[in-house]
Amino acid sequence: MAHTALARSPQVRQDATFVVWAPVAIVGLITLGAAIATLAADGLSPRHAVGLLLLLAAATLAEAFPVPIEGVAVGSTSLATIFLVAAAAIYGWAAAAVAGFLAMALVELGRRRPFSRVAFNSGVYVLAGAASGSVADHFQDGTLLRLSLGAVAAAITFYVVDITLLAAVVTRSRGVPFVPSLSNYVQLTFVPFAVMASLAVILVVLWDRSPYVAVVLVGPLLATALYQRWIHGALNRLREFDRLKDEFIAIVSHELRTPLTSVYGAAMTLESHDLDEKRKQALLEIISTEAARLSRLLDDILWVSRLDSGRARPHITPVPPLALTEEVVDATRTHLSHELSLELLHDSPLPDVAADSDKLRQVLVNLVENAVKYSHAGRIQVRLGSYYGNVRFSVRDEGPGIPLNQQERIFEKFYRLDPNMTNGVGGTGLGLYICRELVEAMKGDIWVESIPGQGSTFSFELPVARAS
Repeated sequence: MAHTALARSPQVRQDATFVVWAPVAIVGLITLGAAIATLAADGLSPRHAVGLLLLLAAATLAEAFPVPIEGVAVGSTSLATIFLVAAAAIYGWAAAAVAGFLAMALVELGRRRPFSRVAFNSGVYVLAGAASGSVADHFQDGTLLRLSLGAVAAAITFYVVDITLLAAVVTRSRGVPFVPSLSNYVQLTFVPFAVMASLAVILVVLWDRSPYVAVVLVGPLLATALYQRWIHGALNRLREFDRLKDEFIAIVSHELRTPLTSVYGAAMTLESHDLDEKRKQALLEIISTEAARLSRLLDDILWVSRLDSGRARPHITPVPPLALTEEVVDATRTHLSHELSLELLHDSPLPDVAADSDKLRQVLVNLVENAVKYSHAGRIQVRLGSYYGNVRFSVRDEGPGIPLNQQERIFEKFYRLDPNMTNGVGGTGLGLYICRELVEAMKGDIWVESIPGQGSTFSFELPVARAS
């Protein structure tokens, strides 16, 4: 059924659900003991034991690799139900209870889930398997019709037990009414349940004729699972593209509005007022600064467009790293505030790197400008060194630093540390994404080391150019 139960949702709290998961686990354990005793007393023929083991293996694999089904919002769907219902209809309640426990417990323990989750989910499968087997037993008379009806009844029973206990634990944790939540879960999961119930009936009928013939279901089930995964992945990518589009429009609109407002205001003031030379110069400087900001924004957008379309392939040549870095550092110093200093440190001599000079300059400019933007005062160091066949470029600042849990994400497209600009630092979230893509295109690596409150060091390495 829908692959959600205790702790399958991050909102489920163990303390709030104790009164649900503990009784389920205890009753499930008692039922499991009775099932083992029944199997020990009745015994299983070698043929039946092999058949049950095959269904158990299939159920375990299906539970380990649930299928995301579009439109089912409560989580991925485990196809294990098909094989557990078949075990219930073919081999009885005791076999289904044991198979349900083993399938769920093996998967949950393999994933190192908390005890409460293992106990609850295993208990659910034990109870659902036992109940479905008990119901199926009432239909057994050896005819194909009764066998099919028993499989249908077993599937419905398994579903009812599973979805009821799921709704109970989730509603308890969230403090919401049980009946509306149960109704909602039924609506979300009814279609996949109907599909799996049909497949379970087919499997039971084929298995009754010959377990070997039942293997023909493996192909369609595998194809369905793979197709659903592909569809779900494709739709998720489309949703992500749509989200990025909306985020892009919102960010760019904001980033465009601020400099345009400044330029427009300065231009209107110049046009409508008789100003002294000092005031005019200040307004012209605002126009120049904000125009440069607009130019950088448009450059970032163009770079992202080139990178995403594959039109930014680097032209690799030997590049002297020190001379290029000195140009970037000298250009940055021309507009540096008095509170900041910019130093260039380097090993000597430095070998040429295999890089595209324009793209390498773009990466350095982005990293140095970022360090300036996030540093109100202090020292910025640009360091070059040779490391095991690579040249390492590092830009160190004394800014606010980056929390550890965000240090990987800052290289993502549109990701910003301060999206609400609470610290007064804006940006599109494209600069570091561009740096990562350009460095990787030149066969290099880029990373960040940072301690909040003590600054950050952005480093990247490029391979040394081979002598021709």
